[in-house]
Amino acid sequence: MLKRIAFALLAVSFLAPTVVLADGMIVPRPDRYVWETEQKAVIFYENNQETLVLSVSFQGNAEDFAWIVPTPSRPEVSKSSDELFTSLQELTAPIYDYPQPMPLRDASSVGYDEQGVYVLETKQIDYYKITVLEANNVDSLSQWLKDNGYQYPESGKYILDSYIKSGWYFTAIKIVDDYASANIEYQLNSGHAIPLKLEFAASKIVYPLKISAIEHQNNIRSDRYYQNQQLGILLYVITDNKQELPQFSTQYAGWLKKNSLENLAYDDNGNAWLRPAKDKYFLSKLYRLMTRAEMNSDLYLRQAGNNTTVNAPDSVESKGFTGFIVAMLVGGLVMIGLLVILLVSGMRKK
Repeated sequence: MLKRIAFALLAVSFLAPTVVLADGMIVPRPDRYVWETEQKAVIFYENNQETLVLSVSFQGNAEDFAWIVPTPSRPEVSKSSDELFTSLQELTAPIYDYPQPMPLRDASSVGYDEQGVYVLETKQIDYYKITVLEANNVDSLSQWLKDNGYQYPESGKYILDSYIKSGWYFTAIKIVDDYASANIEYQLNSGHAIPLKLEFAASKIVYPLKISAIEHQNNIRSDRYYQNQQLGILLYVITDNKQELPQFSTQYAGWLKKNSLENLAYDDNGNAWLRPAKDKYFLSKLYRLMTRAEMNSDLYLRQAGNNTTVNAPDSVESKGFTGFIVAMLVGGLVMIGLLVILLVSGMRKK
C-alpha cells in the first residue's frame, strides 16, 4: 500500500526520485519513475585486477534510465550473464539435513575533450549505450552528464569531485529506446536487465557505493518510506582468501576449485565468463540491508582473520586429509594386530 501511495504522489507531481544503487547511481529522466529493488554483484580479484559483474533490478518506467558507475581505473566494459548469479545462488544455498542474446556492437575510442571531460570510449552492448569518461573538472563533468540526459543533481557534485580528485573514471550507461524487442521489454519490466562486466586495475578490492548516497533534487523528501527504504546488497567475492565487511553477514564461505569456477557460466561462444589462473579460490557471500543515508563511502573488502568455512560442504582437501588420517589409524591398528599375533605365536612355540 505504501508503495502505491508513493507512486501515485510521484505520478501526479511528475517528479521522479533518483534510484540508488550500491554499484552506482540510476538517474531517470524527470518524467520517468523507476523503483530500484535489489543490487547484486560478483567480484573476482586476482593480481591487482578486479572483475566486477553488476546485476541491476528495478521496476517502473525505465526505457531511458541513466546509470553512472565509478571505478578507480579505466574499465573494460562487456556483457555478462544471469547464469553466473543463478549458479552462485545454487552453489551457496544453505545446507539442510533433508534433501536469446543480442550481438555486441563494435566499440569506438572517441577520445575528444569537451572542456575538461575526456570521452575514452563509446559502444553499444545489447540494449546498453556505454560511455567511459575521464574528467578533470567537476563542473564540466556535471554539465556533460546533463547535456547527455543524465539528470545528476547539483547537490551531489561534491561526490563527483572526490572521485575526480582520486583519479577515478566514470562509466555512463543508458538503455537505447529504439533498440528493443519483446524479450528486452520483459527483462526491463520484470526488473532483470542483462548484467554488465567491468574489468579494471585496483590495488584493493572495492565496491563503488558512495555515489549511491545522493538524493535527487526532485525527490519528495516527506516520503518517509522512500527515505528509509532498505535495499539488500548481495556480494559474491572470489579471491585468494575469505573476505568480510563491517555489518555484512557472511551467508557462505568456502573454497572453490578452478574447474568449478569456470563452470559457473558460459558466454555465447561456450567460453567461461571467469577464467582463473590458480587451482583454487575462496568464495565469500556477503549481505546487508542499507538505507541511502548509510551509503556514504565506497566498500573496501577486508581479508578475514582465517579461512573458516560457513555453510560450505567439506572441501576436497579436507576430505582428503580426513581420509588420510582414517587410513593411518586403520593401518596402525592392523600393524598392532599383526604384532600381537606374532607375539602370541612366539610365546606358544616356547
